[in-house]
Amino acid sequence: MAPAAIDYRATGVAVRDDIVASQERAWQSLAAPGTWWNGADRVAIAREVRAARSCAWCAARKAALSPYAVSGAHDAASDLPHAAVDAVHRVVSDPGRLSRRWADEVIAAGVSDAQLVELVSIVCTAMLVDGFARAIGAEPPPLPAPRAGEPSRVRPREAADEGYFVPTIPYAVGSRAELDLYAPNAFVPNVARGLSLVPDALRTAKDLMLAHYVQYQQVATDYEPEGRPISRSQMELVASRTSAKNDCFY
Repeated sequence: MAPAAIDYRATGVAVRDDIVASQERAWQSLAAPGTWWNGADRVAIAREVRAARSCAWCAARKAALSPYAVSGAHDAASDLPHAAVDAVHRVVSDPGRLSRRWADEVIAAGVSDAQLVELVSIVCTAMLVDGFARAIGAEPPPLPAPRAGEPSRVRPREAADEGYFVPTIPYAVGSRAELDLYAPNAFVPNVARGLSLVPDALRTAKDLMLAHYVQYQQVATDYEPEGRPISRSQMELVASRTSAKNDCFY
């Protein structure tokens, strides 16, 4: 087991142990071979997440009326294929304008639908951990060293075209005990189901969301968490403002 990279004690901010533990598990998983990308590729994707924040072409496209109106080249930080680098940078810098056309173009350029799903999950993990660190005044953790091994390349036979950008595992199937992807009788939003083409990506996301977010079944209720220094309405205000700043198209 690699030494822990997530440690916020120097900030003086009292971060819950379950948050730190979930981030550490996700961070170390970046270095391991995934379903469609090896460990070196997965760490490189996380490195591109950081590069996208200061990429001049990303900034120009973000400011343009259309992302297709500006030509240029990314300030890349890895030797990943161009299509993968571009996908990472688009998800980081301009998520509000992602579309089926965009997904189809990424896939046509050589990144398969399942590779794209895993890539998005890595981007989300890196953005969550880095964003959390910035929010409490901590330095982002160092990227883990890649571990050897090959991707499993196992595509779930249960995945189906349900009309989204990529195939997904239907709720009735994914909630079966042998898959254990969705909690029975619980609301499962598309933001989670969208990762189901790569079940391990969804499992990592669920682990992070369990520690960082109000649970799905509580979102649509008047649930008021105990022991929190802000009220539910204040939490919703912060969440809405954060979603707006992040160009969440929901």
